[in-house]
Amino acid sequence: MNYVVDKVNTIFRDKKAYFFIVLMMFCLGISFGLYTVKYMGESDKNDLMSYLNSFTTSIQGQPINYTQLLFEVIKKSLILFIPIIFLGMTFFGFPFILILDLIKGFTLGYTFSFISSAFNGKGLLFGIISILPQNIIYIPCFIALSVICLNMSAEKFKEKVFKSSKAKDVFLRDTLSRLIIIMILFLLGILIETYVSPSIIKFVANKFLI
Repeated sequence: MNYVVDKVNTIFRDKKAYFFIVLMMFCLGISFGLYTVKYMGESDKNDLMSYLNSFTTSIQGQPINYTQLLFEVIKKSLILFIPIIFLGMTFFGFPFILILDLIKGFTLGYTFSFISSAFNGKGLLFGIISILPQNIIYIPCFIALSVICLNMSAEKFKEKVFKSSKAKDVFLRDTLSRLIIIMILFLLGILIETYVSPSIIKFVANKFLI
């Protein structure tokens, strides 16, 4: 466990500038998501409210299909995870990785803001328990992955334009070990989102929202 913590700390310590840029884009995305809900039109808000109400009603007595949910969570995670790694392997991936950071922050801010406002005071609790458990792991992993892939893309750019690069074997070996650690932690987040969060959401929905 100490090895994992040391590796994560090294990522942030060695690449402070990348970490700052990623965090700024992520927070900017969250802000956009919050303000989008605030200034959403009434018709759009009512449509989403109807969907959210039907969702909370439907989960009241239905058993959770964990197998189907697991596949959905994995698919959702890979849709964002794989493009960032792919972009990190290209010399032009730098700005696109930052755009994905912005999108990730937007979806998180939008989801939390809408759920919180949908049920007034009760929505804050529902929003927290719906988003927080898995994102305690997802967000640090996502930020660390973005920092690593920004670094990879920057090195590719230097190699392409300035014909300069680090010792490739050491760089690739170190990067690969960090990516493996992030994927293991990401897997833990997937398991939490699949097997822990749904039960908590169902409990809160039954007790406070229905």
